[in-house]
Amino acid sequence: MGVITYSVIFAILIGSTVFELILIGQPLPRQTLITSIIGLTGVKAVLVALFFQHLKDEPKAISSLVLFGFMAVILLITISLLSITALHGV
Repeated sequence: MGVITYSVIFAILIGSTVFELILIGQPLPRQTLITSIIGLTGVKAVLVALFFQHLKDEPKAISSLVLFGFMAVILLITISLLSITALHGV
């Protein structure tokens, strides 16, 4: 993989971080803000795992294990957000 690919991925990571910082300053509902930031963070985590940790070049068995871990994290975050919403009526 070439330097250009890594540079583009790095630029995407920086751009999404800047977008997260811009979102924090916007008058958005709390739930929308939290969901957006968690979604952007998930995208960044997948990009880092695929390209900088070279997961896309690994065998499918290892990739499947990592995908299972990501799905578990998404499920736990979703359950947490739903329970916070139910408790506080947000």
